[in-house]
Amino acid sequence: MGTLKWGIIGCGDIANKAIAPAMIGDRHSKLVALFSHNLKRAEEMREKFGAEAAYDDLDKLLGDERVEAVYLSSPVYRHCPEAIAAAEAGKHVLCEKPMALSTEDCGRMIEAARSNDVHLAVAYFRRFWPKSRKMRALMRSGAIGKPLSARIRLGGYYDPGKDDPKYWRVRMAQGGGGALQDVGSHRLDVMCHLLGEPQQVAGMADTLMMNYEAPDTETLICQFANGAQMVCETYWNVPQSLDEFEVRGSNGTLVATPFDGPKLVLDKYGETEQFETPLPQGIKHQALIEDFSEAIDEGRTPGFDGYDGMLATAIIAGAYRSWESGEWEKAL
Repeated sequence: MGTLKWGIIGCGDIANKAIAPAMIGDRHSKLVALFSHNLKRAEEMREKFGAEAAYDDLDKLLGDERVEAVYLSSPVYRHCPEAIAAAEAGKHVLCEKPMALSTEDCGRMIEAARSNDVHLAVAYFRRFWPKSRKMRALMRSGAIGKPLSARIRLGGYYDPGKDDPKYWRVRMAQGGGGALQDVGSHRLDVMCHLLGEPQQVAGMADTLMMNYEAPDTETLICQFANGAQMVCETYWNVPQSLDEFEVRGSNGTLVATPFDGPKLVLDKYGETEQFETPLPQGIKHQALIEDFSEAIDEGRTPGFDGYDGMLATAIIAGAYRSWESGEWEKAL
């Protein structure tokens, strides 16, 4: 089996703490090059992880013939232009979540990958977790009957200072939204993995407490193409960690609260069954990186593609449009 040679674009926390270590831990991956607008940061990562090159010029990384694939760990507002540039340079692209600021940008990324015959995927690593896979298997086996409704409640307290390097997350032009966009996108992606394509969305997004641009309170209703209805609530203004996740059907309910925990309960409306779905040991992104490198080597599509990655963005963008228009909005 071959080795996929990687470049990382963006040298922040996620690249240092998760992505580079996951590549080092994957016997089918090799970290070759790093890009940051701050060359010192790129050089520090190059030395730390044993990469061969560090750049502060994106064109030079994309022109490096040793690089076969790139991981975009840059802020969300850069994903679309960087993904398109990488695809046009003939590089496969694995993009940090959420995919982009709009469904239209996602479409441009997908088209660039298709036109240049490269693969594009989004880093929704929870799709690879035992819990997601068990829920999907149970639903496909008919364990809950016909899916009827679903619920997500996710929140905490997030108030970065303006000198925080992650302050871009609460600036609308750069982060594009609040907790719904930033962390809620992970849970929305799992719901799409379980329920299919979103159809229409209504939402509210407001800043009720914080002194930054991004909304700190967001609520949406989404109907999926199969008829199932979902309510999603996200907060950045409550001094409490919230992580509730459930899918209700005609014959039973799957309760995966907290989602980032091992417990999964199947409530058959009178009879319950509990499953242990262990969290990944070590780096949460490991299975994602390994699947992508193996897919490229085997000439297959990764575990999910750019279109799948777009679905969470379609829900989020539709919810924000709905808050402005006061109407239901089509997701796709």
